[in-house]
Amino acid sequence: MLRSLACGLLLALFAAPALAEQIVVESPWIRAAPPSARMLAGYAVLHNRGEAERALVGASSTRFGLVEIHETVEVDGIARMREVPRLSIPAGESTSLEPGGRHLMLMRPTSVPAEGEQVEIVLRFDDGSEQPVAFEVRREAVGSDEGHDHHHDH
Repeated sequence: MLRSLACGLLLALFAAPALAEQIVVESPWIRAAPPSARMLAGYAVLHNRGEAERALVGASSTRFGLVEIHETVEVDGIARMREVPRLSIPAGESTSLEPGGRHLMLMRPTSVPAEGEQVEIVLRFDDGSEQPVAFEVRREAVGSDEGHDHHHDH
């Protein structure tokens, strides 16, 4: 009986990290902002390599007082942001956090990170697992159109 209990405990300890590794974060970045900015936005692509749907349910960072998942929606012809409590990532698929759509809203920075800096954001998933990710601060997404005006996007 004790042996079964010990085996079950070991399986539980090893299962949580395995679940966290099912989500692969690609191209994490934060849009560079002026030193006076009170809000920034974080973007990435989340790949679910697992066999079950997963969801991003929150995030945090020591560099920001508050991090929320937001989406941009159009209401009466005006783009507005609203908080999203969970962001589903279907099994075997990807979900994007991107300018003009869903993104991490990074509020109340302790100091605005400089272009080229790496900022750690801890992503929290529906199974209770957490995944620290280094987000690079830059002006545009890799491969973006330099001439496109993103000032209205977060």
